[in-house]
Amino acid sequence: PFSWSGGGGGADSHDDVYDRQIRLWGADAQKRMSNARVLYINLTGVTCEIMKNLVLAGVAAVVCDDRPYPEAVREMPCSFFRAEDMEKAMSSENDDKEGGGAEPDAKRAKKTTTTVASAIQLKVEELNPLLSGRNSIEERPVASLPDDFFVQFDAVVASRLTVAEAKRISLSLQKSKEGKLFIVADTFGFDGCAHLDFGNSHTYRREIGKDKLSDLLKIEPHTTMSDMLDVPLAGVKGRWDKVVPRTLVLQRFLMDYWGQNKNGQGKQKKEFVDFANDWLSSNKLSNDGDSSESLDLVQLANIAQHPEVSPVCAVLGGLLGNEVIKALTGKGEPANNVMLFNGLDGGCRIFSLNGEN
Repeated sequence: PFSWSGGGGGADSHDDVYDRQIRLWGADAQKRMSNARVLYINLTGVTCEIMKNLVLAGVAAVVCDDRPYPEAVREMPCSFFRAEDMEKAMSSENDDKEGGGAEPDAKRAKKTTTTVASAIQLKVEELNPLLSGRNSIEERPVASLPDDFFVQFDAVVASRLTVAEAKRISLSLQKSKEGKLFIVADTFGFDGCAHLDFGNSHTYRREIGKDKLSDLLKIEPHTTMSDMLDVPLAGVKGRWDKVVPRTLVLQRFLMDYWGQNKNGQGKQKKEFVDFANDWLSSNKLSNDGDSSESLDLVQLANIAQHPEVSPVCAVLGGLLGNEVIKALTGKGEPANNVMLFNGLDGGCRIFSLNGEN
């Protein structure tokens, strides 16, 4: 656990580095954050933004991403982890090794093969030296991790998960007596969507004025991630939504699509359109071309292959990073339980998804 200094120290002391944050949410909240660890599963532009914001704020990161580097993240927008720069550095390093001796090609290839988690490890350490030794990586596939692995973290932030993977992690976290935040977030073109489960036992204090907080409150109604993902999309409606929100449909569809294309080989456009139509039919969803919520499947085929837009990732990542801080500190009303982001107008709204939608 992190040892809080409580004041004093040199220029590199925690009090000096986190001074503004301590003024904003207090020393006790900062101590909770500095003792916390967040697990990041499958790095994307949006999860990298969340991780960057939280690491800079003093929250340790554990990266779980066994995908091959740099192929899996070559197009990922990230201000501190650009695949192009890393590729050049690795290529230069390999050239130096080749010039230094006649090493067998197979041995050299084995040395340069790495995962996304391993490649980003040094970059994460550079973000906040005060967390040195507390950040770590996990290179095993998600499917091989035991259920109790996820419970050791204060929050889990994931992207590019299948519905089955998300439900399994959710069921694992529900076994914990403590509230564990679980976020599944993805961006696609100018849209972004995130499911958030703060845990059934999570309590918080709402801000009711300057330096004033309410009594302890619980999230009502609370819906687990697994239950959210079990809600039939065809029956989802809201006060302002006569049909299921388009952004919610997009994320759920792409979770299934990416799950079937983990090798990175996307379908041809006709195959994609056929897959999308079958998926919509199986979920009892229509795609009325006259509706504002309809999907352009040909355009969506391009988005599925190149989904991330940097500003969308940055804004949604900032919003979700704030939700993690709320969960760790217990201050502020949480977003319950789906966040829908529209990059065209910058609007972000909360949609409560439960069995009564």
